[in-house]
Amino acid sequence: MSIFRILKYSSLLYFLGKHRSKLARSAAVLLFAFVSSLIYDDVRIYLAQQHPGTLIYALIAKIVIVYGSLIFVLLQFRSSVQSSNDGKARAARVADRNETKRDDGSRPSSDPAAKGHLDALANLEEHDHLRSRYDRILAGKNPSDKI
Repeated sequence: MSIFRILKYSSLLYFLGKHRSKLARSAAVLLFAFVSSLIYDDVRIYLAQQHPGTLIYALIAKIVIVYGSLIFVLLQFRSSVQSSNDGKARAARVADRNETKRDDGSRPSSDPAAKGHLDALANLEEHDHLRSRYDRILAGKNPSDKI
């Protein structure tokens, strides 16, 4: 089996899994429209013999059912404004949460020029633990040994 076929079938399976409920609803609606279209021939023949004046109403009902089903199926897969707005709101909440909370649970200072995590480690003179490890490495001692 070629790589192209693997990619093709895996993407189809992904699509089918992601849109399973929409595809099931669309299949049900299309099946309903297909059966209605098949039954219409019998109804048309009956109405032509028994009630010729009502044949136009049956035709209008068929048109509404078939084209309504088509519109329903097409609307299933459009990207709605509501879902994109929900996604934007969710992204804003996540960004706000990441901005207002640090790993240690403290709140960052409101100063925009506050030092970041890497800026705090930039000056080795301020950190006794880092300085002692630095000295041990330069002295040729094993860095995993504790003082």
